[in-house]
Amino acid sequence: MRRSLATRLFRNLFAVSLVTALLSIGAIEVFYEDMEDTILSLELTEEQAYFRKHIQGNSVQQWDTARLKAIFLPAGAPEDALPDYLKGKPAPYSGELELTEATYLVLVEPVDNPPGHLYLSQDISIMEGQELLSQLTVLGVLLGMALIGFVLSRLSARRLVHPLRKLTQQIQATEPAKTMRRLETEYQDTEFADIAGAFNRFLDALEAFVDREKSFVKLASHELRTPLAVMSGALEIIEKRNALSEADQRTLARIRRAANDMQADVNVLLKLARGHVDSDEPEPVSLARITRDTMADLENSQSDQPDRLRFDAAGDQTLMTDPPLLRMLIRNLLQNALKHTRGPVDIELLADGLRITDYGRGLPRDVSERLENNISRRERRMQESNFGLLLVQLICERQDWQLDIVGSGPGGTTMDVHFGADQLTPARK
Repeated sequence: MRRSLATRLFRNLFAVSLVTALLSIGAIEVFYEDMEDTILSLELTEEQAYFRKHIQGNSVQQWDTARLKAIFLPAGAPEDALPDYLKGKPAPYSGELELTEATYLVLVEPVDNPPGHLYLSQDISIMEGQELLSQLTVLGVLLGMALIGFVLSRLSARRLVHPLRKLTQQIQATEPAKTMRRLETEYQDTEFADIAGAFNRFLDALEAFVDREKSFVKLASHELRTPLAVMSGALEIIEKRNALSEADQRTLARIRRAANDMQADVNVLLKLARGHVDSDEPEPVSLARITRDTMADLENSQSDQPDRLRFDAAGDQTLMTDPPLLRMLIRNLLQNALKHTRGPVDIELLADGLRITDYGRGLPRDVSERLENNISRRERRMQESNFGLLLVQLICERQDWQLDIVGSGPGGTTMDVHFGADQLTPARK
């Protein structure tokens, strides 16, 4: 699943700010605890030195202040004089005791003169309460820093991604045309300006390439049409002489038909090469008639094709289209089918199109895969190496028809062409 770059930047920035805050608060807490322990230890050590000097005689002695209790217990004396929380403590001993009513910091040290143990306990409940308050304060600071990090991360991510979104929108808004709009290059960040500049240079090269292709098409149009016009004129002169035998006249008619078909094919190829829909009005074309005519042309032009084309025309449809385009489509499909089998080729009219079936070895695997991929993805990629199938694909794209490979394998190949519903009239009875 794709994620937004802004979301990723926000999460990364917020994570960095949150980790930084946690590390900072943790370091402060550790420093505070260490400082507290050091202060209390030093304070008790000083108090211990003070009470050592005030021990008099070999008897139990006790000193009390508001938060400090000091007890000297001579060697061998019972612990009855000690509070319960001090009984059984070894010497030396230092630690913190958390009781139900209070928290004490305890220090027990042996004394040599007179022999015994000096017990010190300091009530640090007030300090513990202050520590809890400080911890709550630290937690509040952490939450505040997290909130500030959240807001700053969100704003920073939006600010960083804004020029990228602007650049993306401009690229997406660029539509194929004769002259395409260039991207703005006034960006504060050098990287975005470089991307926009590179895209503009790509558009410059693309427009130059298209202009060269259009110039080539214009020149090809002239170079192809001129010899065809000469051939047609020569045929007219021969026909006007009326000096040919009946067999020669039939041959001349075939040449005339081939020249006319070639002229129509040149026009079709030029239309496809230009890649735009011309302003010619479509004409009503009988699918059955144009199929039969195309079959007859193929059988007359190729002596090895008699009776191999079988046409099942139970009904007929009238298609509004460009006749040369449709004729070229049918002829190339039939030629491709005849090329892949030595047996018959069946042509069948469907309710919305045309089906052509051969019984050969099937299309080559690479050709079949390329056609199926292009058809399923609706891609306009002219990568087909078979010129006839390439023309079929281009014509279907041009006319918005659907080309389907129903099946292709050792048993043969079946291809369907489905025409647009708005281009067909109800089948004739």
